[in-house]
Amino acid sequence: MHIFEGIKSFGSLYHDKEPQPLPTRPWVVDFSILPVPYKGMKPGNIAEFEPSPDWSRWWLGDTSSNTKNTLNWIVLNDNTRRLYICDRMILVRVSWQDLYDAGYVDGKMTIIDGKKYKCRLMTGGNDFYDENNGLSGGLPADNEWDRFISGGETIKGLPSLSSNDKIGVLSDEVLQAPHNQFWNWAGAYSWTSMPYLNRDNARCCRGYEAGQCFYLNTFDHRHEDIGWRPVLEELL
Repeated sequence: MHIFEGIKSFGSLYHDKEPQPLPTRPWVVDFSILPVPYKGMKPGNIAEFEPSPDWSRWWLGDTSSNTKNTLNWIVLNDNTRRLYICDRMILVRVSWQDLYDAGYVDGKMTIIDGKKYKCRLMTGGNDFYDENNGLSGGLPADNEWDRFISGGETIKGLPSLSSNDKIGVLSDEVLQAPHNQFWNWAGAYSWTSMPYLNRDNARCCRGYEAGQCFYLNTFDHRHEDIGWRPVLEELL
């Protein structure tokens, strides 16, 4: 059972030694290929990996002196470890393979402000809960996305999905609703750590259409709507 300990702001994403602004529109960055999810939605402003796909130029590091560059983390504690789940995607046009090559899928030791963490992806299931309905969630159902974001585990202080958050139709109402303002899943697929059970080249990602949405894409493709939502793990 997890306890919600609040939201903590620390650490920054760096590119070429420069801290990157926290995305204020943390969703799909380009509508030239994908249709606009709803009329009036502006493109996102998440940093993009593909123009300089070299991990020596990108890293998570110490907290910037400018608060506009500071990351926000949802803090959960189960008495054995403390999880810091980033409240939004921070890097887009980065493939699952890119993240795996850097060690960020299963866990890479990361130091922020002198403190050590294991930085990894959330678990999100390896199959559809209902193969005919991507809005049904993932299996096994005890994955972190379905427990924490979709509400499979009741945790005091975390928002619940409303009926509008579940139907798979994006709107400004959904974007501004409490659940998305907390987790920032609308218009943004987050890579998860688990390969898809039934296709070797597919990897699982969550979000975009609905808070519980389960989706697949190829492991080595870089997309304008799929990216990196880091998790920091601290052993207690």
